[in-house]
Amino acid sequence: MKTIVINRAIKYRIYPNEDQKDLINKTFGCVRKVYNMGLELQQGLHTADMKSMSRNELNQFCNHVWKDELEYLREVDKFALTNSLFNLSNAFKNFFDKKGRYPRFKSKKDHKMSYTTNATNGNIAVERTGTKCGRIKLPKLGWVEACIHRDPEPGAVLKNATISMSQSGKYYVSILFAITVEAASPVMPDIKKTLGLDYSSPLFYVDSEGCSPEVPHAFRRVEQRLAKEQKRLARMVKGSKNYEKQRLFVARLHERASNQRKDFCHKESRKIANSWDTVCVEDIDLRAMSGTLRLGKSTMDNGFGLFRGFLQYKLEEQGKHFVVIDKWYPSTKTCNHCGAYDPSVQLGQKEWTCPQCHKVLRRDPNAARNIRDEGFRTIKRRMEDIRLAV
Repeated sequence: MKTIVINRAIKYRIYPNEDQKDLINKTFGCVRKVYNMGLELQQGLHTADMKSMSRNELNQFCNHVWKDELEYLREVDKFALTNSLFNLSNAFKNFFDKKGRYPRFKSKKDHKMSYTTNATNGNIAVERTGTKCGRIKLPKLGWVEACIHRDPEPGAVLKNATISMSQSGKYYVSILFAITVEAASPVMPDIKKTLGLDYSSPLFYVDSEGCSPEVPHAFRRVEQRLAKEQKRLARMVKGSKNYEKQRLFVARLHERASNQRKDFCHKESRKIANSWDTVCVEDIDLRAMSGTLRLGKSTMDNGFGLFRGFLQYKLEEQGKHFVVIDKWYPSTKTCNHCGAYDPSVQLGQKEWTCPQCHKVLRRDPNAARNIRDEGFRTIKRRMEDIRLAV
């Protein structure tokens, strides 16, 4: 069997002591400072019509100039500073490749704080001391108490660790492992094992079998309570102790809803990936959809984009197929029985009658079946092209 090396990360909750918290927070600040200084330097070179620095040149400039000017940069992990500059270079590369926007300066008020450090000479280690108790060794921090809910797979090679802090003040470390696994053999597509999913704002999705999941609507559950607590927060004095307590309370409510949404997406995607060989979806822009049609809150609460990402990698790990069809394909206005196209179907119309075969069609199941059939044709053409190329 052919073997491949894949990267998998495990995210652990850590419980640093006060000294370790201070050093982590200081590292967050230094990483942000170096990133902003690198961005300012690159912008200055561009304004002066000079050649931009490569990521290695930026790193050398940091080690020989910035660390001499700002001695507090020497107190934190050197790999964190290096990876921050590498992230800046990648951001510029994505911008010039038209894969992202122009890099922006980082702010202390950003909702996400994190830094990445590399594994070398045993500076990162995971040790279990109980059922779910343990500790993790990190550079500059030493051993940090952690919740070891899951062990890495045997033979996994530790690559790096990303330390982060959530809005609610919880600390986490995501450890990346390189694992050698047997490559899954490609599964031959079969229309009987192919599923089409049509996105639905209130139902999450409607599949080609006419079924829908029981979506939890996590944000809607806490919406009224959030409105009440955020109103209390808005009336408090910024910077006061009561303001900080209330801010953490509101952040925990948002975090709970986010965790419930993510848990549902993981479980639902796993159920589909284990039951079907090919899954077909539309290439819809959920971000653009959330800004129109007064569907923003429902679209963001569903997390369908997150679900698609989970479903894709779980299918591909098993050698199965995830097919994305063109968003302009008229799945809603095409009859699944005879293929007739009816341009008069309106956006909010739940049922319509085919003008050619006169069948009464339910909007969402009909669209899901059209997505399934078009996706199956797409994957068959793709497999045929691969066979001819070989």
